[in-house]
Amino acid sequence: MFLFFVGWYLAVLYLERNAQVAYKVHNTVESVVVPRDKNMQDTDAVYTWLNGLLTEVWKDPVCGDGLCEAPFEFASYSRFGCRADCGKLSEVQNLTQIQVDIYYDFSHPVGSIPASDLMQQASWNLCPVATAYSTDCYFDSDVEFDRLSGVQNYAIDDTPDGQWNLVVRRDIFNKIRGAVRDTTLVVAAGYYAKVYTAAASAVAEQTFELQLLEQARNLTQLDFWSYADTYIRSNYTNASDYNAAADWIRNSTCLCDTMVNGTLATDPLFNSSAMLLYLNQSVARTNRDAAFSLSLDQYKADTFYCPNGVAGIIPSQWVTANDSSGNTTKVMTALDTNITARSDWCTNGLALSLAWRTNFTNTIQRLLIERRLGDQRTTGKIAMRNLVSQNMRTYMIANDPELIPPVFTTPRGTVALQDPINARIDFLQELYVTGVKYQTEPQKAALNMTRRIVYNTAVHLLDLRPRAQARMDEVKEQMADVRANVIIYAPMTSYHNYTFTNVTLGTLYDAFVGANATNSSIPDMASPALGQFAISYDLVSWNGNTTAYMKADLINRGPEYVGQCVAMNNTCVSTTNDTRPYNCTDLNGVTIPGNLSVSSYRDNCEIPCDRRFDCNTICECYGTCSTGEYCECDACVALNVNAAAENEFVDIRSIVTDQAAASVQIAATSVQAASHHHRRRLQAVTNDEIAAQLNNVLSQVGTVSTQQTSIASQMSTLKSQVDRANQLAEARANDNRLIDLISAGRADIQAGQARVEAKLDEIIGKQNEALAMADAAAKALSAIQGLAERQVAAQKALETAVMNQLTAIKTATYQNIISLTQALALWKRARRDRALTYKAAKLANVPCNSDPTASFGFALDNNNTVDTSTSRERNVGLTNRVIAGLLLHQTRTNDTLCPESKFDKIQKTCSGPRTVTPFGVDPVFKRGTTSYNADFDDVNGTQVINFYNCSVLGNPTYNVAFLNQTVNPAPYCAELYNPQKLPYAFHHYPLRNKAEGFPVLFDINLSQQGAQAWYTYLSEGLFLDGNTRTLTAELVTYNAPLRIFSYFYAKFSFTDGGSIKVSHRLNTVCVEFYNSYEDDVRFGLEIVLNIFICCMLLYNLWEIAHTQKTRGNFLKYFLSAWNWVEFCSNGLLFATMVMWWVITKDYAGDYTINIRYNAYQQLAPDANFLALNQNGQYLTDLNDSYQDLRELVDLLNWYFALNGINILLLIARMLKLMDFQPRLGVVTRSLWLAGPDLIHFAIVAGMVFVSYAMMGHLMFGNTVPEFATFGESINTCFEILLGNIDVNSSLRDLGGLQSVAGALFFWSYELLVYMVLLNFLLAIIVDAFSEVKEKTHETVGIHTELFTLLRDKWRSLLGRCSPHYISDSKLGELLRQWAGEGEEDDGKGGKDAEDKRKLLTILNEDMDEETLREVFKECLRDAPASTEKEGRETSQGLLARLFKRDRKAGESNAEATEAEIVQAAHYIIERFGAVPVEGDDEDEDDEEPMAPTALPATAVAPVAGGREAVLEKERDQLAQALERLAEVQRELAEGQRNLMNGQKQLAEQQSKLVQLMNESPPGQ
Repeated sequence: MFLFFVGWYLAVLYLERNAQVAYKVHNTVESVVVPRDKNMQDTDAVYTWLNGLLTEVWKDPVCGDGLCEAPFEFASYSRFGCRADCGKLSEVQNLTQIQVDIYYDFSHPVGSIPASDLMQQASWNLCPVATAYSTDCYFDSDVEFDRLSGVQNYAIDDTPDGQWNLVVRRDIFNKIRGAVRDTTLVVAAGYYAKVYTAAASAVAEQTFELQLLEQARNLTQLDFWSYADTYIRSNYTNASDYNAAADWIRNSTCLCDTMVNGTLATDPLFNSSAMLLYLNQSVARTNRDAAFSLSLDQYKADTFYCPNGVAGIIPSQWVTANDSSGNTTKVMTALDTNITARSDWCTNGLALSLAWRTNFTNTIQRLLIERRLGDQRTTGKIAMRNLVSQNMRTYMIANDPELIPPVFTTPRGTVALQDPINARIDFLQELYVTGVKYQTEPQKAALNMTRRIVYNTAVHLLDLRPRAQARMDEVKEQMADVRANVIIYAPMTSYHNYTFTNVTLGTLYDAFVGANATNSSIPDMASPALGQFAISYDLVSWNGNTTAYMKADLINRGPEYVGQCVAMNNTCVSTTNDTRPYNCTDLNGVTIPGNLSVSSYRDNCEIPCDRRFDCNTICECYGTCSTGEYCECDACVALNVNAAAENEFVDIRSIVTDQAAASVQIAATSVQAASHHHRRRLQAVTNDEIAAQLNNVLSQVGTVSTQQTSIASQMSTLKSQVDRANQLAEARANDNRLIDLISAGRADIQAGQARVEAKLDEIIGKQNEALAMADAAAKALSAIQGLAERQVAAQKALETAVMNQLTAIKTATYQNIISLTQALALWKRARRDRALTYKAAKLANVPCNSDPTASFGFALDNNNTVDTSTSRERNVGLTNRVIAGLLLHQTRTNDTLCPESKFDKIQKTCSGPRTVTPFGVDPVFKRGTTSYNADFDDVNGTQVINFYNCSVLGNPTYNVAFLNQTVNPAPYCAELYNPQKLPYAFHHYPLRNKAEGFPVLFDINLSQQGAQAWYTYLSEGLFLDGNTRTLTAELVTYNAPLRIFSYFYAKFSFTDGGSIKVSHRLNTVCVEFYNSYEDDVRFGLEIVLNIFICCMLLYNLWEIAHTQKTRGNFLKYFLSAWNWVEFCSNGLLFATMVMWWVITKDYAGDYTINIRYNAYQQLAPDANFLALNQNGQYLTDLNDSYQDLRELVDLLNWYFALNGINILLLIARMLKLMDFQPRLGVVTRSLWLAGPDLIHFAIVAGMVFVSYAMMGHLMFGNTVPEFATFGESINTCFEILLGNIDVNSSLRDLGGLQSVAGALFFWSYELLVYMVLLNFLLAIIVDAFSEVKEKTHETVGIHTELFTLLRDKWRSLLGRCSPHYISDSKLGELLRQWAGEGEEDDGKGGKDAEDKRKLLTILNEDMDEETLREVFKECLRDAPASTEKEGRETSQGLLARLFKRDRKAGESNAEATEAEIVQAAHYIIERFGAVPVEGDDEDEDDEEPMAPTALPATAVAPVAGGREAVLEKERDQLAQALERLAEVQRELAEGQRNLMNGQKQLAEQQSKLVQLMNESPPGQ
């Protein structure tokens, strides 16, 4: 039964451990994570191990394996993603199409940074802030500029959702402006703008045509003279000329038919038809709807045409003459009476009338044909269409260039009515002019207004009136038709927050006009005034231009130029009159009279207007001032209000020869030198200082202004030349034919070299990139820092130029080339230019933005759902998934002074106490590292504060004393920054069960590149250095198929000796104990095992209780060593049982761990990688989960270790049980027999072994690692003992005397310990085994005994079926009868049994129990007194131990009682006595009779005693007898075995007898 329990117990442990499965995980994880070296020499080895682990585990999914591991492997967009596995992102998501529009002009004033330098250092890129995909910028490298001015447009069609930044780098003077726009919305806005532009141009064309038609129609309603008085009159310079010409026509048409014909009757030129020919296209004067129809006589009788009558007409003409003053004039002179003169007069008069008529008809014809129709391409009404379109284009180029493509260039469609979205603007214009109706019908009115009809001489002007009216009605019909029937289809149904609907053209046109759109401009497309057509397509925009530096951030760069609006007391209108430079009116509208010679004019007009002009020129109020206000600032107030009172102009005035005339030209003024409104601004500045500043600036104004104008023109020329050169270079660069030929020839040669150099380039590339970035940043910083020097130089040049200009003014005034008032005007201009140029010179050398980058953020959201909370799958091997990540933890020490030594000069500092002070440097801010980011290296050092902000600390420390100087000024607190103002990279954070230190977690969600970036951050940030004491690494994996966790822990101990000692542990554990059918089966086995254990322990407890009951003291149960073994084994079994259920319920059952902990704020930050999320709560939770798993592993290790001890106890118990069989007990008996010798040998061998171990440690511990510690030395000696002699090579490598000592050590150890002592050990064991084996060679094995026993039992069972069956008891009785034993001998036999009592042989004398009792009594009677007993109690041996008993209270050394003496005698006889045996067998004659065990003579009391010496001798003999007790017992056991053999033989004979009896008698 016990063996069955042991098997059950081992089976349960086997199933619980499941070691063969756990080892699979252990072996895989070990091959990847465990460091190969146990000792490392520097931190590089640690970094190498860490990098190898990260490289092996932190791998990105392989693109092209057919499996899209979202979200870390995602659909492709731009240069990102895996199209082979996941497809294109645009096919699975709604992406935003954006366009990046960059406008730049790097022109900059001379004397500052050259424009080329500004261009070369500027760049931009589109970078994600928070997206579900790649964290890299959209462009692989920053987009740079190759021209001084221009535009860059980039269309990006597949931008995913998220937060984005357009980052502009090193644009320190805001030369770049631009925007990121939603292309879809830009197209929609452009569509509406295109429609409005087409509609506006169509309306302009139609309006223009209507105006012309209406004008022509109105002209047809005029009679000839009404037209002449209105239109022809305007062609004459004065009324007299016109009146003379009109009278000439009237007189000639009224008189010439009679005057001339009366003389020259045959002349046809002067008949009645000729007289009235000029009126043939006119309407009647009295009826505008009828043609002129008077006869000549009626004409002459009408006073309207002939006001003087025929008789009163005197032919006359204008004659040019000179008046009395000599001026030329025209005088009406009567005509000569000769026929020739009068004929000419009539001919010319009639010709003039016809000319006027032609003008009348041509005017109407030109209105209807030339001006209205033109050539249908560039002239006529279509010219108005083109003009509006061109004006719109010009406006958009200047203000909304992003609309140019969707309005003018991108559309290619020709179907304007059905597809206006894609239709070209010219087709839209044609549609909006023609209308929907006349797309299919002819325009009848237009066809009746052709050139052929209008210019037909047979057509009267009166006939053109209804045609013009019909065309006007037709145009109006077209306009109404277009407004109502042309549908503007929605560009889309909806988009983001926009909903688009179909509308009529009239609705759109009215909305644009209501938003102040004109024929030359459109409103802001985001203006709310547009209503449903308002579209805000700018995701982000920023301003900048070549002169932005004059306005940007003036509060910090030039606060003296920041103005405020001040009300004016008058209005100012500039004039070109030097003596009256302004026309002014007061607030009541009254004109202020006078000029510069009038004081009131100067006080109320000139000086306030000068102040307004000066201040508005140099001050900046950003357009906030109204019409009646001007912008005033400190720089303006610093100018003298009265320019004529300044010293420079006083010098000019002093050189005028006529001082009286000068005083008259410019009157004195009562205005003070400073404005009362801003006098408080100048309280701290004296007039002398102001004058000094002005004098310093004045001298350079003229020259600088001239130079700047010249340089500006040169720059423009240079820019155009550069642009042409760039175009030529691009053209040449695009011609790659020769390059392709050369490249093809070199391709094969370079292929092999490229593969070799690829890795080296990859390694060096990052370093070179970092160095280049640092160099560029240094150059930019150097340029910025040199601006101050350039500003000083510009000011000096300005002073020189102003002085030259002032000298020129003085010279011109002195030479009377200019007047004093002109000199004053020039001085005002020079002074104003000086102030403006000084402003430009100052601001041109003060960067608008000292930050290396300017980020313009925007968000894209198409409502795409992307699960970004998914954790990356990081595996060790194939199936062991990493949980959370790799947790590193470092402890550090401070440097302290070394103990006093005479070698202090070599090194004074040593490792001190443990510290939690921050250390390292964030490599992002550390030049020379690959992590260095020049974008954060600004002049003012403000970028770093965005990442390390001391204000969030409770009580930051500033101004710390360090090396006789004060460091860490605000805002660089000592908690976050080192004395050099660089941020610390690593900070202390406490974790459970860990020493105070610095944790770092490599998150599983880090990409492959991200993990390397964090590794670089640690290495370049100096995570490991000389102050590191320990570094621990923890990693947990989970194998889902096997349900096995693994816990890896490595510790790198930085020793004072300079090496790094590596230790590790790797444990595997299954936390889910009951989660499958196999686990349920094991659970049932565990329940049965627990019942077994409880029963066994209860039985032990029952035995202990029974011992207490029967023997009076339960401790007597523990007098047996085997009882101890059994009780400890059962108790340990019970303890492990309880431990298992505690682990199952309280540890494994409650254990949980998350796949990932969001420990840090960002995984791809720009800086401050270790910024904790939620104040480190997630990192604490992660560490707690790791520690809980570690505690569970430790408990399970203890559990199985205790079970291992218990198995040893069970082995001992099994060996005890197997001792009943001679063959099974040979091992235990051999060890028992050799035990004394082994003990003595162990003492001797142990001393020798330890001596050699100590000798090796002392002699070679400082050089040979196998002897470095005493423990290692013991292990090494033991390995040599087992045959591993590898250490001998290390000993031979020692030099000098140590090599001799090594040889002596090794060979002496081999000879003495290995060859001698080890063979002694084997000899002792073999000798004992041989002796035991000799005594058991005649015994049968357990298999024979079992076979015989089972066979006999089987035959006995079969015999029950036979009629001659005899039971075993009956057979035994028959055998006794055959042996001669009768019933009559029973009484005798009993009596003999009583007589054959056990005897104890002492000194060859037999002693029975009664005799022994008498001996005990005599010994106790002669025993010493109680006081003497106390002194010798420990040396009395067996007798004292036998009679020792508990003492009662108040009782001292009580004597043994009679009952105790009887009990002791009985125990000795029963234990050591023997029954005398009569040897009748011949086989026993040669053998010596087995004597009873002899007891020492001290057990026999002397008959006549009392002598102390005899007692001592007898006690010694008793002790010797007890030592022989073991041998006697073994002999008794052997006798028992012989008896058993006899019994077996008897059983065989009995079996034969039964067989004979069962056989049938013969004949039956």
